Amino acid sequence: MVAIILAEGDVEYFPLPYKIACIVLSGLFLWTFSIARDPRGWRRLYQAKFARKDGFSVNKNKTIDESLKKWGITIAMLILISDVSCFIFGLTYQIRNRQHEQTLEEKSKMIDVRLHKGTSSDASRRGPLGG
Repeated sequence: MVAIILAEGDVEYFPLPYKIACIVLSGLFLWTFSIARDPRGWRRLYQAKFARKDGFSVNKNKTIDESLKKWGITIAMLILISDVSCFIFGLTYQIRNRQHEQTLEEKSKMIDVRLHKGTSSDASRRGPLGG
C-alpha cells in the first residue's frame, strides 16, 4: 500500500477506510451509549422479542438493568476511544505517509550506500580471479 502511495506522489488527505471506520464506530458508540443510558427500555425490548416467558422478578430485572448500565458505559467508552483514535490516524495519514525532504546527512548516507553497493556488485561480477 505504501508503494502505491509513493508511486502516485500525492497522498490522500483523509482516506475512505478511515472515514468508514469513523462512521461505523460513531454509530456503535451512540447505540451502546443509549443502551447504557436507558437500560430498562432495551431490556424490555430484548425480553419481549427473544426471552422465554418466565416468571416476573423485579430483583432479577433490576440486576440486569444495573449490569447493562455498568457494562454499557464501559463498552461505549472503549468504542469512543477507538473512534477518536481512528479519526486522529485519518487526519495524520497524509503527514505520516508523505515523503519528507532528506537532510544533507541522509543524502550523504544514501550516496555512500549506493557507492558501496556499486563496488561490491562490480567485484562479484569479475569473479574470483578479478578478470
